[in-house]
Amino acid sequence: MSEIPQIAVVIPALNGEISALRASLARQTWQPSQIEVAVGVRPNGKARNTATLRTNAPYVVFIDDDAVLANDDALEQLVKPLLSDQTLGVTGAAKLLPPDASAFQRWVAREVPRIEHAVVQTPLESNPDPPSFYCELTTTCCAMRRAVYDEVGGFNNELIRGVDTEFFTRVRRAGYRFILVPNTWTWHPAPANLWALLRKHWLYGLGHAQEVRRDPARGRGRVLKTPLHALAYWLLRTLILPINIFLPYSFAAPSWRPSFKPLKALTSYVGALGYIWGWYRA
Repeated sequence: MSEIPQIAVVIPALNGEISALRASLARQTWQPSQIEVAVGVRPNGKARNTATLRTNAPYVVFIDDDAVLANDDALEQLVKPLLSDQTLGVTGAAKLLPPDASAFQRWVAREVPRIEHAVVQTPLESNPDPPSFYCELTTTCCAMRRAVYDEVGGFNNELIRGVDTEFFTRVRRAGYRFILVPNTWTWHPAPANLWALLRKHWLYGLGHAQEVRRDPARGRGRVLKTPLHALAYWLLRTLILPINIFLPYSFAAPSWRPSFKPLKALTSYVGALGYIWGWYRA
């Protein structure tokens, strides 16, 4: 292709420190025409919307501020499929732990879903369909046409967490497909300690409760109609916590898969507590 399309890179950033990400962007074979950073805007869905409104390129790449593009043709690989296939809604990059990740972060990645997404050699279609709504893509690094973003109304400005799954569900309901592009990934760290990991999953649970209150179809049976429903759900999750250590649930399948994963069980339980708390605060 002789002419590089106009690409806007949108980055939600807590403090604006994105020097490593900027360096990886500077090495790209397809240089972005715009880089917009939303500094200190919360929650992150609102941050992405704020920065996107300042762009006018027909293609938008969303990248988290703590991610680094690992390959120099990442933007090219993400955007190129969107040029020729109008059925695609979102393309995404895999994500791996940085080479200097700590032993704790590597433990987290072995047990907790969505910390890492393996690099693929061929395009992998992964659509967020019922019943699990699971998708291999995340907003850590993904691309889409601006027209699709506008069609579905952008990100939710209010969700504390779970913004990508809620947004992706709307894109999918609009009839678009999702692919993980081959040989393209970001370096992205896992939470650095147990407190950060549990806090993250508490907020995921809270954000998912916000989601389900707005869209009960996303509840997977967890619509807490009364306080008794909430109590029953809490008791159930508490009772199965020891079981989940040895028999964790996979949302991707969905299925139960025997293995020893205490971190997976604990984060899932804390997410359930956040869900109950968030249900009454949504």
